[in-house]
Amino acid sequence: MESGKPKKSYLTTTRRVFTNSLMGGIIGGVIGWFLYPIFRFLIPPKNINQDSNIVKLNATEIPVGKSKIVNYNEIPTIVIRTNQGLFALTAVCTHLGCIVNWDEVNQEIVCPCHAAKYDLNGNVLSGPAPKPLTLVKAKIIDDKILIGEA
Repeated sequence: MESGKPKKSYLTTTRRVFTNSLMGGIIGGVIGWFLYPIFRFLIPPKNINQDSNIVKLNATEIPVGKSKIVNYNEIPTIVIRTNQGLFALTAVCTHLGCIVNWDEVNQEIVCPCHAAKYDLNGNVLSGPAPKPLTLVKAKIIDDKILIGEA
């Protein structure tokens, strides 16, 4: 027997092995964190159903005089129901990209950031907005509001 020296076990982890394993894990995690968006970009999205281009709501969700913001084709869209009919427009202000709101009292669409104002057809009434809002097709059929290619 050797005296003074403990037996080396294969299961014993030294500080150097632990530090190297820890650093390898951290470096691998950082590389994965950087590469994940690249791989997500390169992989094509799944096929989308034809019905996914249409947003369906119950007509009771938007009473007359009220509005609701929905996601249509991954773009915020404001749906407004008035006595004159149903209106759907992109809800992104053309000035700096803020989400617009419906002003029930003045019957106009207002940007809360810089006070741009639009009418129900998306035309600029006042403010710094350079272009009108884009109209989106919308109609009511059998107590359902259909937004999109309806």
